[in-house]
Amino acid sequence: MALQKISKKEIIAISIRMFRKQGYYRTSMADLAKATGLTKGVFYHHFASKEELMKTALTTLSAWFEEKIFKAAYLPDITPQEKFDRIAESAIKAFTSDLGGCLFANTILETAHVEETFLPEIKHFFQNWENAMCKVFEEKYAQQALVEIAKQNIADIEGALILMQLYKDTSYLQRTLERLKKML
Repeated sequence: MALQKISKKEIIAISIRMFRKQGYYRTSMADLAKATGLTKGVFYHHFASKEELMKTALTTLSAWFEEKIFKAAYLPDITPQEKFDRIAESAIKAFTSDLGGCLFANTILETAHVEETFLPEIKHFFQNWENAMCKVFEEKYAQQALVEIAKQNIADIEGALILMQLYKDTSYLQRTLERLKKML
């Protein structure tokens, strides 16, 4: 079988899907190499370890969320409701794909009790999400309440994602987002 040519960006995208579906510990380098059509040796040429790949995957996905989802919170000349709607629509698409939920939350739940390797990348993601939620809600709530409201909203969404995965039902996420929008 001829090996396919694949870019580093494509390797990362495939790896994100694999980690999201199988988790960090249940995904081997052999699994990742096979999914990308590469031999393990060629795969190791791109990434020295699974840990390096996971950090890169988390950093890449975080940057994607910043550009494609959280950016809506900072758009001028639209209402907070419109900002929230844009974020919610994009989040539904991102989190419900294959009912995989949130790679960041999945990873922290899987790894935090064993190691702290991915904490910086995961904290970065959640801080950016918190900042975006603060920006959306800043017109409605006092500054001292914003961080707590943002953290609670994120916790509610993550809880909905857990139930969505458990029951294979996206309505948990949709109902949570509808409830949060009423806070505006």
